[in-house]
Amino acid sequence: MPYASEVPHVETDHLETPSPLNPLGIKGAGEAGTIPGSAVIASAIEDAEGFPITRMPISPVELWELRQRHERGEIPSLRRAHSTTTE
Repeated sequence: MPYASEVPHVETDHLETPSPLNPLGIKGAGEAGTIPGSAVIASAIEDAEGFPITRMPISPVELWELRQRHERGEIPSLRRAHSTTTE
């Protein structure tokens, strides 16, 4: 990770281009940058718990219920069984 002293100084500028499609001229509000966040968290939970997460957001209670269902065999496991045979 570089230190702040190692990062070059970058000048930025803004060019405004209002949208002609609405009376305020506004476009998106940056929502696209937040879309992958839930997918990353769901993937991390799947990796840690070993069962699929099919919707987000997920509450602690929902996660606990999914754990219980997984233990009962109601939810398939994402982990592969390790083979003990050798070729």
